[in-house]
Amino acid sequence: MSAIRSYFKEEGQLSMLGLECSKPSCFYLSAWQRNRSTTPLLVWRSLLFLTSLGILLSSMIMYGLKGKLGFWFIYLTHWGLTLNTVATAMSAAVSARCYFYGPIGAEFALPWYVKSYWVFYNSAVPIAFLITVFYWTILYEAGFEEELNHGLDVAVHGLNSLVMFLLLVSASQPSRLLHVCQPVIFGLTYAVFGAVYYFAGGVDTNGNTWIYPVINWAQPGSTMAMVAITGLLLVVLHLAVVGMANIRDAITARVIRRSIITHIEEGIPLRTATNQQTIT
Repeated sequence: MSAIRSYFKEEGQLSMLGLECSKPSCFYLSAWQRNRSTTPLLVWRSLLFLTSLGILLSSMIMYGLKGKLGFWFIYLTHWGLTLNTVATAMSAAVSARCYFYGPIGAEFALPWYVKSYWVFYNSAVPIAFLITVFYWTILYEAGFEEELNHGLDVAVHGLNSLVMFLLLVSASQPSRLLHVCQPVIFGLTYAVFGAVYYFAGGVDTNGNTWIYPVINWAQPGSTMAMVAITGLLLVVLHLAVVGMANIRDAITARVIRRSIITHIEEGIPLRTATNQQTIT
């Protein structure tokens, strides 16, 4: 119990709202590797980015072929797909930067591109889970299909979460409790957009005055309740992400013997013969 109390006491500090980390290597080395090579995570993240990009482009192309590309931008799912693509692209970019130019030193603040990746990651993972849960538990039961192709509909609302889960379990950067504000801000931004879209006279692909049938601003009472419930679910999913990250770290600490590389200086070269002998 003392360990749990200490964890929440540390995580509850206002400083944890920031975007600083004393171990920059956790942003470009996987929790599952025994060495300091950036290649495995670079390849893995590149595959995740290409998968996200493929899903996004397939969805956009389908809307474009139907002459409804403009409507693509009104759906939360597509905002989430864009967020996934940016997050995986930035994860690959961080790994590529370290592959070509060497490690990020710990003596200064994290570079802007690492902080940007961290924010997109913190938002993309729980938002992806929210979209999958919300769609298959509420919208699908209501007979609502967001994509213009059933197979793509399944992929968009399933593979999105799988990609983000794989990004989560393969990473090693921390997931902090107070960073819940980041996905919540994203969710509130979409909620405001939905309200503005309705009052501006916007319609969906079928001419309905709502984007989602369960979020209809013509019925503000039930809509506000749904937004509140969805926001609460997003907070729960963020906590689940934090829990999964801690479980990941606990497993790798035992299985992969992370202590081998924990105390290696952050700034030393990643690919040298001397380094490889030291680590192995």
